[in-house]
Amino acid sequence: MNMATDRVTGCLVTIGDELLLGDIANGNSRHIAMELRSRGFLLSRMVTVGDQEDAIVEVLLDCLQRGRFLIVTGGLGPTEDDRTPGAVSKALDRPLLPNEEYMEWLRQRLKAAGRPWSDAVGKMAYLPENAAKIGVGMAGFSLVHQGIPCYFLPGVPKEMRWLMAHVVLPDLEERFPRRLRYVKEFLRIQGLYESEISRRLEGFDPSRLEVEMGYLPQWPEVWLTLLAAGVSAEAAMEKIAEAERALRPRFDRHHISGRSDDPIEAVIGRDLLARGFKLAVAESCTGGLIARRITAVAGASDYFDRGCVVYSNAAKMQLLKVPPSLLEEHGAVSEPVAAAMAEGMRAQCDVDVALAVTGIAGPTGGSPEKPVGTVFIACSDRQATRVEKHRFRGDRGDIQEHSAHAALVLLWKTMNP
Repeated sequence: MNMATDRVTGCLVTIGDELLLGDIANGNSRHIAMELRSRGFLLSRMVTVGDQEDAIVEVLLDCLQRGRFLIVTGGLGPTEDDRTPGAVSKALDRPLLPNEEYMEWLRQRLKAAGRPWSDAVGKMAYLPENAAKIGVGMAGFSLVHQGIPCYFLPGVPKEMRWLMAHVVLPDLEERFPRRLRYVKEFLRIQGLYESEISRRLEGFDPSRLEVEMGYLPQWPEVWLTLLAAGVSAEAAMEKIAEAERALRPRFDRHHISGRSDDPIEAVIGRDLLARGFKLAVAESCTGGLIARRITAVAGASDYFDRGCVVYSNAAKMQLLKVPPSLLEEHGAVSEPVAAAMAEGMRAQCDVDVALAVTGIAGPTGGSPEKPVGTVFIACSDRQATRVEKHRFRGDRGDIQEHSAHAALVLLWKTMNP
């Protein structure tokens, strides 16, 4: 089978000065790209352009030469800077004509709301010649230009998503029934930089298995992405599974924690649940971040007993029974104190496993012996207590996030010795 003949690619244009200026995140692009891929369509180009009509015209004409479909979001409202219909009219040489049905709907809506009619609202009902109005109660239209289906959607995320689900995707599926199906998975890799991952994969050729591989740094993890195409989603998934079987031996068992939508806290939750274990957490420098991540998983109450934020030495002594002599001799940020915190938390709560973290998140409090970013993490179960020392870099938030994630990784490794 010639895969290229069934590869259906298109272009996406998002319009708005607020996107170019960074006032809002361009979440529409991500949603549209993911929804398209899940249905067997890919984007060959994704462009963001401001609210200047000539710039929109230029981008539209260019994209119409580069894909088999076109999706545009934004610029369809009643304000002066909503210029998408005019740009489409100019680019495609289609005069703007009133859509009487939509015009009447707008009149009735304003009347019901007790608002007067205005030309600004009325301009929303003027669409390029031969365009079809799509959606009820929202801006949007579609047309076919020289055989290329074009969809013009509002920038409002809720409205865009509704039109994608109920209009755009069903129409594309009907127009392009013979198309490849795409599946993308990623492997969550712990404790390795991209350079080390690349070294371990030397000689591994994913194209042999008809899989495209990439690296996606998702601090503090690195995601190894695997994309495959097939006549069905099942066929594509089998290619990914074969690639995963081939590359996993290149990593230690404590490097790949899970796949795609399977964060390490969810993996840990399943491990704890399977063993019937209860977990407690004592946090100093992370201030509750570990407990927050663990309890973000539905069903965490089945295995998470409690969390305790113990910033002061008094709290460590009173709540965790950390011996004063350890604090005096080694300081709160030390291996012995981290171990005592984890062991004390486990004993006081009578749980199977406990985590503890103590460190210097900064920006002050460091010393030559213990600079900012020095963190000790301990995990105690009924067999042993393990302690790791880390030196994290970044601002206070970075160090806290790094520490919380490293604690979860240590717990995961403890649960899977």
